[in-house]
Amino acid sequence: MEKSYVIYGAGGHAKVIVDLILEHNGTVECVFDDNVEENATFMSIPVLKYDPELYKHSKMIIAIGDNNVRRLLAHKLKHNFATIIHPKASVSEFALIGRGTVVLANAVVQAEVSIGDHSIVNIGACVDHEVSISDFVHIGPLAYIGGAALIKNGVKIDPGVIVLRNTEIAENSHITPLSLVKE
Repeated sequence: MEKSYVIYGAGGHAKVIVDLILEHNGTVECVFDDNVEENATFMSIPVLKYDPELYKHSKMIIAIGDNNVRRLLAHKLKHNFATIIHPKASVSEFALIGRGTVVLANAVVQAEVSIGDHSIVNIGACVDHEVSISDFVHIGPLAYIGGAALIKNGVKIDPGVIVLRNTEIAENSHITPLSLVKE
């Protein structure tokens, strides 16, 4: 059965989400965006101002990379949210993935990982066993999160960052490749 989706946001991350939905044989009914011009399209999909009555039976993904903006929108929007996992991602059957979260191509999510709502596990990221990731987190491409790490709400982890086992990352932190180096 074909699934119907709507996307909020018309930027680069939304392009990846459109591809992901099509990979799942889904349909993107429209893209909602606050800064829409009349008769606008995005990847041949109509762009509309948000209206909770439009496509209200379609599942939504907030396709915005900024954690704070995603958080604000998640509390404001009235659609049900989808969770989407790329078919080329490897996700343990013992992992828990929250609503509105996306796991992109070639990402690995190991056993007993818990990922909260509206988070992004980007391409090629690896989340090892027993990691706890809270809500509105963005794990960048090719990042590695070591076993039993705790990643709190709103954390942004840049591409290629290695988070060692049992590390706790404070809420709303931005982790760059050098921010975890100990002197």
